[in-house]
Amino acid sequence: MTGGEIFVECLKAQGVTDIFGMPGGHLNPVYESLYKSREQISHYVVRHEGGAAFMADGYARSTGDVGVCLTIPGPGSTNASTGLGEAYTANSPVLLVTGQNSSHLAQKAPSKSFHGLDQQTFLSPITKHIEIVKTVDQIPEAVNRTFGAMRSGRPKPALIELATDALTTEVNLPIPARNNGLHPAANSMDLGQALDLIQKSKRPFILAGSGVNHSRATTELVKLAEYLNAPVAMTAMGKGCIPEDSPHSLGIFRSSITREAIECSDLVIALGTRFVYRETGNWTMKFEQPLLQIDADPTEISKEYPAQVGICANIRICLQQLNQAFQGQLRQDGWGGRTAQLRQQFEANERPRLVEDLRAAMPRDAILAVDVHIDGYSTLPHFWVYHAGTFIYSPISVSMGIALPAAIGAQVAYPNRKVVAIAGDGGFLMTSPDLATAVKYNLPIVIIVVNDNKLTSIEGGQVKQFGATLGINLVNPDFVKFAESFGAIGLRVDDPSNFRPTLEKALDLNKPSLIEIVKS
Repeated sequence: MTGGEIFVECLKAQGVTDIFGMPGGHLNPVYESLYKSREQISHYVVRHEGGAAFMADGYARSTGDVGVCLTIPGPGSTNASTGLGEAYTANSPVLLVTGQNSSHLAQKAPSKSFHGLDQQTFLSPITKHIEIVKTVDQIPEAVNRTFGAMRSGRPKPALIELATDALTTEVNLPIPARNNGLHPAANSMDLGQALDLIQKSKRPFILAGSGVNHSRATTELVKLAEYLNAPVAMTAMGKGCIPEDSPHSLGIFRSSITREAIECSDLVIALGTRFVYRETGNWTMKFEQPLLQIDADPTEISKEYPAQVGICANIRICLQQLNQAFQGQLRQDGWGGRTAQLRQQFEANERPRLVEDLRAAMPRDAILAVDVHIDGYSTLPHFWVYHAGTFIYSPISVSMGIALPAAIGAQVAYPNRKVVAIAGDGGFLMTSPDLATAVKYNLPIVIIVVNDNKLTSIEGGQVKQFGATLGINLVNPDFVKFAESFGAIGLRVDDPSNFRPTLEKALDLNKPSLIEIVKS
């Protein structure tokens, strides 16, 4: 086998079935092998490498497993870096695979080489693991180590760089089996301390973050909330880790309701949350009560707030351990009916009509990818989500352009689910050429574009700060004709009352569709 064939066989062994990429000469041996293996691995060609990374991210977040993208080195990887940076802040396991010049050129200055870039230096701040492969014999273990690293602890992106001569060399090498990573349980001492802290509390409050989503620990989280009769709030990256119609869910953290709940609590149980700027008010929030912090990443324990008890463990496994200790015994303690009252307050929150109609038209297990724009912001607190991996958003990096490609990645992962993307006009146009990708592979996503011909969220900040605006007005195409020019279905909504029936129509078409919502 050639190195390219060995690499693809290694991907197969790791369970890879879909790849997003842009072909290039450096990776021709990989593409030759992908052609031979096209029945086992589907390759989706993109129109921009940034789209490939966003697609791999959407795939990873919706599945909870590794999403893979392929690019050339140099400009390919720099184009992909925005999507990789987004995945890094979102704790999403995205694997970027790039080619590289022949290994004998490794000592030459990258600035003098074809597609030259020191990718290890460039990408190390936004990756968890990097493998620089110079010889064919390094390929199997490089792939094995990378998938092991990405599936262990807190997920993050990774890079595998493949020298061209490593890919063309012929040799027979064993292919390592699937590496599922390490998923440690809590040790008995830490678990005992956590149980003691919980048992001493009367009103524990649960703050669930991305770690619950990554480990797919929804069932375990709901059981814990039931045992403790405890309210649960989610971080932005934790959205979906508990069904928002659960009697214990209070939605997104830092609302007035969740602030009231945490003020009444005597213990905070933080599950897989890093305490980022959004939830902490730029770290101005204070915890007066003890903190029990459980996280797969040991570096996050007590990093932002001192934990009275900190446990480094896989969230799902640790919750199973805690739930087993309770043996199904339900507690009432100090919350009593207060949890139900808080829940009623949450349910009474008025939701914007657009979000209300969006939720009503979409099936319960549908996936929503949200871009950075005014209406997108409102989905975070108001669009109810019932399953992990069904809400894709950029709450930390705040990357414009994510919605369309992320929706493509999610649709590839779940071809039988409904997938919707909602974007502003500015964000959509950043990655809009990849509408062609959805059409090429007949991916029936529905893209909603809110068109007001300006960068509305930026406008408000400028007016507030200096009483005028600069650079916020946009010149847009006719979005319906734009969609139709790619071969997608184009629909327009001028009256808000027509949005829901239009969306329902688009979902029923089972074809790539774009709905333009015109705002004056």
